[in-house]
Amino acid sequence: RFDGQASVFWPTLEVDGADGPQSAEAPCYRCLYPEPPPPGMVPSCAEGGVLGVLCASIGSIQVNEAIKLLTGIGDPLVGKLMIYDALEMEYRKLKVRKDPGCALCGENPTVTGLIDYETFCGAVSDEAAEAAADATISVITLEQWLKERDNGERDFVLVDVREPNEYEINKIPGAVLIPKGDFLNGTALEQLPSDKQVVMHCKTGVRSAETLAVVKGAGYADAVHVGGGVAAWVNQVDPSQPSY
Repeated sequence: RFDGQASVFWPTLEVDGADGPQSAEAPCYRCLYPEPPPPGMVPSCAEGGVLGVLCASIGSIQVNEAIKLLTGIGDPLVGKLMIYDALEMEYRKLKVRKDPGCALCGENPTVTGLIDYETFCGAVSDEAAEAAADATISVITLEQWLKERDNGERDFVLVDVREPNEYEINKIPGAVLIPKGDFLNGTALEQLPSDKQVVMHCKTGVRSAETLAVVKGAGYADAVHVGGGVAAWVNQVDPSQPSY
């Protein structure tokens, strides 16, 4: 939350070595991070509670590196990982070496084509997709359900599975905050009523779908989640609230 990293991954770019410029020493991104994260497990900076000015600081460093590469001036961060500690205001640089066993640029590469990483990393798991297949409601439906609950015509508990810092930015009225992590470690289930339907939401619907799978697995067969999450609520129902 309070530190960031920056580097330039360009395996074919020559870097200074003991015997002069060498391209073989420059690592690629997979040398440092061999495996993509599981689907649905990558939070945004806002969701993860990352210090806002830290994002701006790292962004400025990235722009600076791009200018150096485009103009051919300076010493780019190829083969080096720069670590910035925002709390201590300290910069450190570590050397990053090429991994001979790298799946992309190693001696025997196994990754030879691109996939849609944006879709891959933002998608829900198979378990979550199965759980949400017939258990997703729209924010318009939720709005109607909330009115019916206020009138005593429907009874359910609305659970917000985001983080506390997100809950402070915007919220769906009547929602109870129980972060996703509490469901994953099992402590949240005891907070759920056994005699009411459970309706879950997050920011966009990814985390709530993952949590829905946990809740359904615990026996809440009629549980549902809100497609589009609070982002859709702000966009379609209550635009007076801030978005992030």
